[in-house]
Amino acid sequence: MTRSLVLAGLVLLGGAVLGDSPAGAAAGKPDRVLVPAGPFSRGSTRGADDERPVRVRTLPAFRIDRTEVTRAMYARCVTARRCPSLSIDLAADVDLPVTNVNWSEARAFCAFAGGRLPTEDEWEKAARGSDGREFPWGGELDCARANWGNFENEGPCAGKNPGKPVAAGSTPQGASPFGVLDMAGNVWEWVADRYDRDPARRVVRGGSCCSYFVEPRAANRNAWDPGHRDGDLGFRCVSR
Repeated sequence: MTRSLVLAGLVLLGGAVLGDSPAGAAAGKPDRVLVPAGPFSRGSTRGADDERPVRVRTLPAFRIDRTEVTRAMYARCVTARRCPSLSIDLAADVDLPVTNVNWSEARAFCAFAGGRLPTEDEWEKAARGSDGREFPWGGELDCARANWGNFENEGPCAGKNPGKPVAAGSTPQGASPFGVLDMAGNVWEWVADRYDRDPARRVVRGGSCCSYFVEPRAANRNAWDPGHRDGDLGFRCVSR
C-alpha cells in the first residue's frame, strides 16, 4: 500500500501521522489516541492458560500511539542523542515500524517522546475496546484486516500478506474500536510488564507479520528476554 493511501486511511479515522500534521510537526508531538476511562475484559478462554481467567479491569483514561513507532520517529531520538543507534538503516523505508529494538531502547524512546511503554492492561484495552472482542475489528480472523499469517510463503495468509513488516498504519480496515492501528500483526510490541510466569522476561503483544502458529488476538501473550531483538519486534508508547 502506498504512503498516500495509508495517510488517507488515517484521515478517515480522524488522525495524523507525526510530522504530517503542521501543528503536530511544529509541536513535535506524537499522534496519540484517547482511550477513555472505564472497564474492559482482559483475557480469553480461546487461548493459552496464561490468558485465563477472563477478568474485568477498570483503567483511568490514557493516550496511546495510533501506530507503531516508525524508523523516522526513532531516528529523531538518535539524532537527539537520547536513543542508541540500531543495526537497521533508519534512513531507509522510514515509514516501516522500527524493529530490532530491545526493551530498554523502546523504553528510552518513549521517555524521549513524552510517554512510556504501555502496561498489558492498557495495551489490551486499546486493542479490543470494552466489548470483549477477540480481535481489534471483531470476533473472527481476517487476512485482509491485519498483516499476519505468512512465514516464508507458508501459513493461512500466504499469498495474501507479504510475510514481512509493512508501513505503519497500512491496514486502517483493522482499526480497534478507538481507532488504534496495527494492534494485530505487523510487528510484536514490547509492553512494560514482566511476564508473571518468568519475571526475567518482558511481555510482548499483538502478533506479527510472520506469526502463523499464533493468532493475533488481543488477549494473546508472549514474552522474551528484555535484550531480545528481532526483525518483527517493535513497540508503541502511551501517556496520560
